[in-house]
Amino acid sequence: MEPSDVYSASRSRLLELAVDLSPEHLAASLPATPPWVLVDAYRHLTGVCADVLDGAMENAGTPQWTAAQIAKRCERGLAEVCAEWAERGPELDARVARAGRAMSFVAFDAWTHEQDVRAAAGIGGARDEIARDLALIAVETFRPRYAKSGAPALMIDIGTEPLVLGEIDGDTTPPVTLTTTPYELLRMIFGRRSRSQMESADWTGTLDDRNGAIDALHLFDTPPIDIHD
Repeated sequence: MEPSDVYSASRSRLLELAVDLSPEHLAASLPATPPWVLVDAYRHLTGVCADVLDGAMENAGTPQWTAAQIAKRCERGLAEVCAEWAERGPELDARVARAGRAMSFVAFDAWTHEQDVRAAAGIGGARDEIARDLALIAVETFRPRYAKSGAPALMIDIGTEPLVLGEIDGDTTPPVTLTTTPYELLRMIFGRRSRSQMESADWTGTLDDRNGAIDALHLFDTPPIDIHD
């Protein structure tokens, strides 16, 4: 499965879910992205789609960029927001398919916010083959950044072939290992698990090495509260 497939799948699932969301659901808070409520995730994802297609990428990924996406759509109901995303999404599918792993961020963003929405709607995260495939893409994409961090080499067991982040010599075993699921790994990497949740995962290695690996493993700041989905 490639990033374009993940993006398309997450968009399809979210658009299907939107039909059944109540006003109470739409107003539910998203703990990982305060002060957003559920409907803001749809506004953001639709905004990302439009901005990428329209080349509006100045300050991409910053709070200012995402705030503008939400503000532009704050007077629109969910149905109107979804209609925009449904219309423009296939064009982004095609662009991501052409770019391949170079546009993985689109898939990471859509999948991550999908899980936030599902949790707020009370249906739980999608722990499926898409999560497994996306976790493999994430580790591959994340590997150079982790190596530059200077963190201890880390072996990750998500039920596939062991994955290694960081530099090792020859057949040397990494000093830290993490055994988890693809879903949990993605939630850690993309800032959906608190520091205490990450520390309580299934680690081996010294405390210092584990802490060094945790420091380097998440792309976004860890939330101040535990996130449950």
